[in-house]
Amino acid sequence: MKLDIRDNIKEVTKGLSRTQRKQIPYAASRAINDLLYPLAKKELPKEMDDTFQGGATGFTKRAFRYSKSNKKNLSAIVFAGTKQDEYLKYMVEGGIRFPRDRTLLVSTKNSKLNKFGNIPKGTLNKMLDDKKKFFKGVPKGQPWLGEGIFERYGRKRYDKKRKRVIQGRIRKVASYVDRAQYRPKFPFAEVAQTVVFSREGGIARTFRRRLDEALASGR
Repeated sequence: MKLDIRDNIKEVTKGLSRTQRKQIPYAASRAINDLLYPLAKKELPKEMDDTFQGGATGFTKRAFRYSKSNKKNLSAIVFAGTKQDEYLKYMVEGGIRFPRDRTLLVSTKNSKLNKFGNIPKGTLNKMLDDKKKFFKGVPKGQPWLGEGIFERYGRKRYDKKRKRVIQGRIRKVASYVDRAQYRPKFPFAEVAQTVVFSREGGIARTFRRRLDEALASGR
């Protein structure tokens, strides 16, 4: 997204002399850069905790970085790190996520999730290692359940007719899918606009302060 602050600068710089106007690019760059840290390191991580189930992980909250402006290029960028961007872009924009390999592993109503709404890697490994209680694939005789990880539960019984032990019931605790559909849920644009155009600490007041400093120092 792109935020245009020209109207704010135009309003603040009314009545300046030609000499004073030379300070505008320097002051504008300083003001823009002043807003990057609170946006990327405070407000966006705070919003993540409010948006995501159980809050966001530390890794996710450290996602946002920024590239500063200078007086010759009055543009700055706030962006997510490469690894976090792989999943955050779906939280911001929505869309269809395709797997890197053959399938994606997603939770079901029977999944045991951590406070962040994820299947912990340790839990997943334990399930796959416990061959007696869990199995992976498509259940025999029940192809409509699809591919996934299934848990055996309930009492076992002996089938006299087939002369074998029946393992009881099964439930899907994770599902393998070839794509996942996401709806936008993280309001990145709204948070950025709130920070930049805030009356208290937004671009107008910050630019005015930086311009006063520049005019006083004659830079």
